[in-house]
Amino acid sequence: MADLGYGEINDDVLRALKKPALPFFLVAAALAGVVGLAALSLMYQTQAGMGVTGLNRPVGWAVYITNFVFWVGIAHSGTLISAILYLMRADWRDAVSRSAEAMTIFAVLTAGLFPLIHLGRLWAAYYIVPYPSQRQIWPNFVSPLVWDVLAVTTYLTVSSIFWFVGMIPDLAAARDLHQEQLGPRHWRTRLYRALSLGWSGTGSQWHHYGRSYLFFAAFATPLVVSVHSVVSWDFAMSLLPGWHSAIFPPYFVAGAIHSGLAMVITLLIPMRRYLRLERLIEMRHFEMLAKTIILTATIVGYAYAVEAFIAWYGEDPIEWQNHLWRAFGPPAWMYWLCVVCNVFVPWLFLFKKMRTSLVPLFVISLLINLGMWFERLMIIYTSQAHDFLPHNFGGYAPTWVELMITAGSFGFFFLFFLGFTKTLPTVPLSELKEKVADEEIKPVGSCDSRVRERIATHRPSILALFSNAGRLVEAAKLSCDGGFQVMESFSPVKIEALDHVLKKRKSPVRLFTLAGAVSGLVGGFWLAGGTALVNRLIVGGKPPLSWVPFCVVAFEGTILLGCLANLLGLALFSRLFRFKTAPYYDPRFSRDRFGLLVSCKAGEVDRLKELLAPALPEEIHVHK
Repeated sequence: MADLGYGEINDDVLRALKKPALPFFLVAAALAGVVGLAALSLMYQTQAGMGVTGLNRPVGWAVYITNFVFWVGIAHSGTLISAILYLMRADWRDAVSRSAEAMTIFAVLTAGLFPLIHLGRLWAAYYIVPYPSQRQIWPNFVSPLVWDVLAVTTYLTVSSIFWFVGMIPDLAAARDLHQEQLGPRHWRTRLYRALSLGWSGTGSQWHHYGRSYLFFAAFATPLVVSVHSVVSWDFAMSLLPGWHSAIFPPYFVAGAIHSGLAMVITLLIPMRRYLRLERLIEMRHFEMLAKTIILTATIVGYAYAVEAFIAWYGEDPIEWQNHLWRAFGPPAWMYWLCVVCNVFVPWLFLFKKMRTSLVPLFVISLLINLGMWFERLMIIYTSQAHDFLPHNFGGYAPTWVELMITAGSFGFFFLFFLGFTKTLPTVPLSELKEKVADEEIKPVGSCDSRVRERIATHRPSILALFSNAGRLVEAAKLSCDGGFQVMESFSPVKIEALDHVLKKRKSPVRLFTLAGAVSGLVGGFWLAGGTALVNRLIVGGKPPLSWVPFCVVAFEGTILLGCLANLLGLALFSRLFRFKTAPYYDPRFSRDRFGLLVSCKAGEVDRLKELLAPALPEEIHVHK
């Protein structure tokens, strides 16, 4: 990666967007066939009723809820890699973050299907959505199931925005490449032109974009913790043995990240080989993922030990007998499979040879996913099958309908991901190019006065092109020192040093973000409290206005509206609503060229050229 230039990075990533070969269509057809069989199974279940599943008394939740929790967990590593590690400035995340973010979106979409499938009566799903109706029937915002709907939909919305915003500069690169190769009227060119929203890579766009992306990452970070905590409360808020435990939120969050990281490795290894991305996704990236899995495996192992300790130390005979039944009764094979696959097998990554070889990486990642799926099934069904009353004990075995729909969920997820690899950039171009630019830039100080960025097209101006980011920064400093105070830059990457040289003001996007977050906080409490006062029902012994449970609603509202307002601010100040590139834009600016457009008077053209000469511009274009 260190030896690659801007153009080579561009070519390696966008080469994958060419027309797929026959193997792609064969794999896609196989996955679509699995999804089709699952759809037929769902149609049969809808017509025949839930009796075709293995659900019974007392086991009312099983494989479908297992799949829901599993896929929500898979989605967590994408936000971990793209948001948390971004805030921590972990440089190894860049090559794998885009694929992990895509995995997040597709996993949440897959997870969202299973509450509907488990519901049986799909047409009744709208009862849980908070909307005004003539009958004044509102969801119960004290219920963790309603929290689940709010958390998962917020997570899907925020993750989708975060993923799309991160791709905008790369989509512009795809737009320019396809326009050059296929022409402006080709459908691929039109698609990427529409998706890139007129991105031109100007300094003003990068300035607002960088601030906005930072806010998205800041919002997504607590969302990672909240979503699977809320999912765990579906169980922990009940009184069943094995479920009613305060350890569930951190236990579920750690398990979610654990399984998600394993799925990232499972997807990246074949994608890297198929798309020939070996120069960008290096073995060190897999090694860092494996080291992170060692940490999450240790946390999961600690949670297993603490869960057993709590059951014993708490001296609750029901809780203790439930744990003994899990560990040594009929479901013991499942319990110990989870311990082996989720703790001991990942610890093999302690050996360098295991975490730097693709075959062990791939096999261990599959075993972790297997163990985490069975862990969710074990947690969900054993507490129902072995609760308080011996005469209420029962068992559970999935039927072919449940297994077929489960297989269809994997086909659904992999089919989406397969389509993503051939339609969108799988590696973040701008972030990888930024590493190259950082090595080229040297400190040059800042201008004496603040520089304006808007250029009047009716005035004379000079556009200087460079192949080196450091020379662009130097040229900007030379121009402003020479008395030229109106200029704009073009770049395929964000250049922080350029903002410092030109003394740019703080982006007003932050004000939009703050206003949206405050509105979401107030609106969340207003929604939960106002609807509770409509019928004033006492649920679970709680008063109608239960402010502690309402904090969940307010938190999700804060994140959701804050991100939407942040997106609005970015679109307005970066002018992403015009769908046209900026004046004097050159398609090379999205690939490997940097431009500095300086406004001047008619008699100052020659002097400006002399000022720019020490920066060694490759081309100079005079616009009059």
